[in-house]
Amino acid sequence: MPYKIPDDETLSEIIVKVATRKSRIESQRELVDLTRAELVKKDPDYRAGAERIRRTAIDGGIMRVEIEYRESESASMPEICPVCRNAMESVRNMSLDGDMVEVKRRCSVCSYGMGREVLVPGRYIFVRIGRKEPSDREIRIRKLKKARAKMREASALIESALHMTGLEDRGEYAKDMLAHLSDSKEESGSVYNIIADLKAGDAEMPGWTRPAVSVKDENRKDI
Repeated sequence: MPYKIPDDETLSEIIVKVATRKSRIESQRELVDLTRAELVKKDPDYRAGAERIRRTAIDGGIMRVEIEYRESESASMPEICPVCRNAMESVRNMSLDGDMVEVKRRCSVCSYGMGREVLVPGRYIFVRIGRKEPSDREIRIRKLKKARAKMREASALIESALHMTGLEDRGEYAKDMLAHLSDSKEESGSVYNIIADLKAGDAEMPGWTRPAVSVKDENRKDI
């Protein structure tokens, strides 16, 4: 049976309508059922998957998600959020030995997060918020953050693939190159610095090149 996939704008409009009528939705199943019912009213051939509906509600700033967690057998923390598919960010503190250690990881967009114990979503609750669509700049930054997360995933895959093959040194080179492209504070083309420039909103004088400037004399470098 033929079907149609609604574009992002149409799906967002439908979810806004659903959220306006019901400000608190107690499960993903309820959100999906309500959204699909409205889609069919607009076009009987429209179809949308549960994950796409959830991500559109969150990414579009239509609803915030509250998450009930359950334990996971996974031993590793994800680089990509399992809820909205945006990048996860590491939260680090200094240990008693002076080392920076990761204490938790959280999504850069939604409320998903975890400590040292790896948890996965068990249930979603969606709550309507005053819609705040992400700006074009914010969308670009989200994509770049996700690119950095994908680079970290690639690095872990390389390490796993080359374990006990005798090619570990070559794998280290590949991992170092990925880390450099992702995180370097000196390389203008690193994703880290591109994000910094987008946040600064100044293409002519990138933020990563700016010296510290005195409040009293903006032409004098602070030393």
